[in-house]
Amino acid sequence: MKRPHPHRPGQCRARRPLSYAPYVDGAADLTTGKYKLTFSAGDQAGAAFQVRSQKRTDGPWTYTAAAGKPVSDSWNSVHSGGSYDLTAYGPNGFLRTFKGNNKAAEPEVTARNDAGNLKLTLTNPSTADAHLTVTNAYGGGRQTYTVRAGVTVVQSIDLRATKRW
Repeated sequence: MKRPHPHRPGQCRARRPLSYAPYVDGAADLTTGKYKLTFSAGDQAGAAFQVRSQKRTDGPWTYTAAAGKPVSDSWNSVHSGGSYDLTAYGPNGFLRTFKGNNKAAEPEVTARNDAGNLKLTLTNPSTADAHLTVTNAYGGGRQTYTVRAGVTVVQSIDLRATKRW
């Protein structure tokens, strides 16, 4: 006898706890023209990441972060006209994109798991207000945040509607 499918088509399964907690942070260095990515898998397990660039053809680049030991690398944006467009892929569909230029201070966003929700830290080091739009790729819509010049804003995104994805 055939068993029924464990979930209905078109719906996400509930998120299951994982031993890794991947993140990738990016930072521009305006004095050197380099863009630095830092990879971490969390404290309990290691994870592999791959980075691809839309501005360069010498990648992709692969990194493995051991449990509790972040690793970093930098890209010299001089070779791509002062701009960068890097996408980091990790385990379980993890995805982060970093896009901009090293000519002026630009807003930065970090995303962290916060007890099953998403904690966003939006930092605007520039001298002008920034309007940052966050899109939930799992059908949760779009939200635009205004971050005043020189200010950091922290937002918590409730993920219950998307089964914590």
